[in-house]
This record gives sequence, C-alpha cells and structure tokens, in this order.
Amino acid sequence: MLISIDVGYSQVKAMSQNGKKILFPAVKADIAHDPTVGMFKQLGHNVKIKTFNSAQEVLVGEGALRSLNATTTLTREKSAEIHDLFILTAAYLCGAQGRVDVAVGLPLSYYRFQRQELKNRLQKINAHVKVNDGPEKYISISNVEVFPQGVGLLLSDGVIMTHSGRIAVIDIGFYTTDYLLFEIIDGSPVPIPELCGSADTGIHVASRAISNKYQEKTGALAPKFLLNQLISGEPVYFKGQALDFNMELDNVLKRSTELITQEILAVWSQQADNISQTILAGGGSVLLNRYLDFPNIYMPKDPVFANTEGFMTMMVNQQAVANDN
Repeated sequence: MLISIDVGYSQVKAMSQNGKKILFPAVKADIAHDPTVGMFKQLGHNVKIKTFNSAQEVLVGEGALRSLNATTTLTREKSAEIHDLFILTAAYLCGAQGRVDVAVGLPLSYYRFQRQELKNRLQKINAHVKVNDGPEKYISISNVEVFPQGVGLLLSDGVIMTHSGRIAVIDIGFYTTDYLLFEIIDGSPVPIPELCGSADTGIHVASRAISNKYQEKTGALAPKFLLNQLISGEPVYFKGQALDFNMELDNVLKRSTELITQEILAVWSQQADNISQTILAGGGSVLLNRYLDFPNIYMPKDPVFANTEGFMTMMVNQQAVANDN
C-alpha cells in the first residue's frame, strides 16, 4: 500500500493511493477522563500505539487542540516522538495494515541535511496501532521516499501551467514558506537552484500578532490556538463578552503577507520581474492569497493537499521506473 503524508506544523495531511484523504490538526494531548462517559460527542482521535518496548495512549487532532495539555512542535526539527505518532495515526486512518510504503516531505532548506536521517528513522517504524473504536492493526513501514516540499506541487491534481517563461511556486505553511522559480524549457519545468529555498516565515507570524492584539484588548494571555478559532469563525469571549477581531485579523494577515513577500523578493530580486505565472499552495495560501501581489496567481483544486498529491505522484512514478528496470 502506498501512502503520502505531509506532516505540517499546523495540520497533518495524508492520502492513500486510492485517493482517500485524511486531515487533522498536528496536535497531541494526554487522555483526560471523561466524566460523562461518552454521553456527548468526542472530538479528535484516541490513539493507542504498542511497540516492542513501549506503549502509549494519546489524544490526537481536534480534541487535542482544545485540551489544556495540548502539545505541538514549532522547532526547526520536529520531535521524532510527535512526528512518528502523526505518521502512524495518518497511516491507520488511510487504511494501512501490514507493510506500507510512505512518501513524506521536508522544507527545501532542511531537505539536503535531514532527508536521509528522516528516511532511515521512518523505515524502522513498526507498531500495533488502534484508533478510536477501530481494530488494532500492525503497521510496518518498509520503504520511505522523502521529497522537497513545493517540487511535487506541479504534479498535484488540477495544476495547470498556463504560461511559458518563468513559473513561480510559493508554498505557504504555518512555520515555513517554500519558494521555487522554474524555467519552462521544451514544455517542462526546470528549477533554478539559486532561486529556490525556504523562509522561516509563515502563518505563525499572524498567530503571534493576533495573540498580541488579544492581550492589548484584554490584558490577559491569549488562548493557545486563538488564530484557529478566528479562522474557523468561532466566537471569542472574554469574561462573557464577545470580542471582535475582524479588523485586527485583516491587518495581521496583510502584514504577514508583506513579510513573506519581502523574504522571497530579497532572493529573487529583479528575476521576479520575469515571472509569467505564480502557483500557490499550502494552508497559508488559502488565508493570504488575496493579499499577495505576484503575477497571474493560480491555485490548484485543493491547495492544502497539493504537496501530498505531488508526493504520491512522484512515489508512484519512481516505483514504476524501478519496476521497469
């Protein structure tokens, strides 16, 4: 079975070869006792994992997002424990059982130095996994393909290169933004290496800024995932009063877009004047695309899953070539 998994700093996106897609917040939390014993709807996924020498039971996803002991990762190198937990949860939810091949990605700036280490670690994963009320399944990762984020975007579903010349790819995530510049030669995109890279600027800039606005209004620290609440349209209350952050949210998103744009243009410089088309992807692109000022902006059918779809296409292509040989 082939599974493509994009473990982001904000969300985990995964899809199986048959097209099944899974999405959940990249957050875990300890299991808390439910005093109502299941009388009300439970959010997220209760995940049990047993390996040769350890066992754990944790809450993953939407329910964890609302937990007081929610844990995520915003460091340059994701915690192996948290990352592998998300990999196994996503694989299970995609229908994995037994031996599976997995495709994953890394930001461009980390790819060269972390690719082999990540591949080696994931290929050692084997565990008995149970999610919610589903059956316990043994999952063993037999082969791992690691791809640079953004590169596979041009192979994702619905991406159409409508222009010749230079094609820009901007993949905005929560913590990083990957940017690539391609030259279309004989109808195929060829990357310009010195104009491709990653910036440690993403939606987390807006998250931090809106938290500061909350503190200015209330004098209190903001809820941990305030930005998620505002984006989803959930009302925000302080001491019983609803707070209006519409203007503040618009301003911080505009400012975040300006910072991302400055980072990219500092690298591209005058080369940006020759861009004929800009392809956007990543969860951040959904929030920021209306503020971006790049030529002929185009978004794929599902920008959130664009990398995941691209990883899957590249893995299928690689295996086809290997089988032919």
